[in-house]
Amino acid sequence: MANLAQTLSSQAQASIKQADTVLFSLVDRLETQGMGPDQLPQLKRVITTQRNELAQLHGLFIYDQKGAWIVDSNGILPPNANNADREYFIYHRDHPDRAPHVGPSIKSRSTGEWILPVSRRINNPDGSFAGVALATLYLDHFLKLYNSIDVGNNGVINLISADAKIVVRRPFNETIIGTSIADGPLFTQLLPKGDSGTAIVRSYVDGVERVVGFRRVNNYPLVVFCAMNEEEVLASWRQETLMSSAIVLLLISFVLGIGYRFIRLMRQQTHIQNQLIGAQDKLLEANHTLELLALEDALTGLANRRQFDLFIQAEMGRAKRGRTTLALLMIDVDHFKRFNDRYGHLVGDECLRSVARIIQENIRRPGDLAARFGGEEFAVVLPSTDYVGAFIVAEKIRKAVLASAIEHGDSDMGMVTISIGVSACSPVDGETPDALIGAADKALYTAKTSGRNMSVIAN
Repeated sequence: MANLAQTLSSQAQASIKQADTVLFSLVDRLETQGMGPDQLPQLKRVITTQRNELAQLHGLFIYDQKGAWIVDSNGILPPNANNADREYFIYHRDHPDRAPHVGPSIKSRSTGEWILPVSRRINNPDGSFAGVALATLYLDHFLKLYNSIDVGNNGVINLISADAKIVVRRPFNETIIGTSIADGPLFTQLLPKGDSGTAIVRSYVDGVERVVGFRRVNNYPLVVFCAMNEEEVLASWRQETLMSSAIVLLLISFVLGIGYRFIRLMRQQTHIQNQLIGAQDKLLEANHTLELLALEDALTGLANRRQFDLFIQAEMGRAKRGRTTLALLMIDVDHFKRFNDRYGHLVGDECLRSVARIIQENIRRPGDLAARFGGEEFAVVLPSTDYVGAFIVAEKIRKAVLASAIEHGDSDMGMVTISIGVSACSPVDGETPDALIGAADKALYTAKTSGRNMSVIAN
């Protein structure tokens, strides 16, 4: 309603401004060239042309200081016609200011149509009153626009003068034109607080409660007031809310059934809303747990092979776009089969957990990833890292495993050691992670065949 009031206010201002601009030029012409008989034919042509240019104009008229018709654009000049009794004529005769005047809606004496008068005072060279230039706008110009706007079956749109009289109203009823609403909520409650706004008020005219938007018309003593019946507004809202509630209730009921079947935690028969909220919380927690299990190695707590594949693929793309390096460590526990055969699988699992913990403790950056690649083999992805940085990290991990002194009776050193293959690259378009993994794997093979317990950089 606020947007509609602003739009209609701009439309009213533009329509009146166009007519007022014509009046301003006419008054300037008349005060410069006069209103003598020699000027009347040319003046008649000018105002007829101007009137035809603006669709909202009913007519343009010039009256002398006594109210007699001098010239009009419509070609209808009643004999002895005089408009000295009209409100706009009396206003300009008694007020010396040169501003435009917007009068109350009236019926045209020449055509019988409802019109809105906009007028300006004409002065003699000495500043005395010389007459009035009048432009009349069809009320139907405003009504056509107002009737095209959907404000419901019981909505209204008003154009109201600053002295609280109705200029035009949709739906149109000519008996209401000119009615004063000075005691209504618009002038007693709303306009005193500001030139525009919205509210819910009861109509002064018909007593219907409506949602309203209002705005003063810039530069002219008019107010636009548009309103929709509150019940009509809420009817569609209630229907939409009821449908939304039904859909939400159906979805929550489905979630409740799933939660009861798989989690079986809903034992208390309390208020149904508490049951639904509890089922939702447990289901979200279960989904989060499943997501973690899908990406985490159950034995070591590191990322699993699936998460490793997703991560290195994403980092390879990031490195291509950023033109940065990407490094990879492939780590293998030396003589792990012998360890398992000697100490058993339970101790072997504990050994893998210990190595995994050491690897995790020696990669500090949040963007690095340690994963269990398979069996006793681990991988570490190091974004934005070159060969040198990757080799330093590899040596820290290798020395930390050695320093942990995990007993291994079937190893040449009497304790658990690891071998590490190091690779790095600056990826180019078309390159895949397989090349990086392959290079690290070859370097790891070299470390294994060269005596183990060492870090080897891929050539």
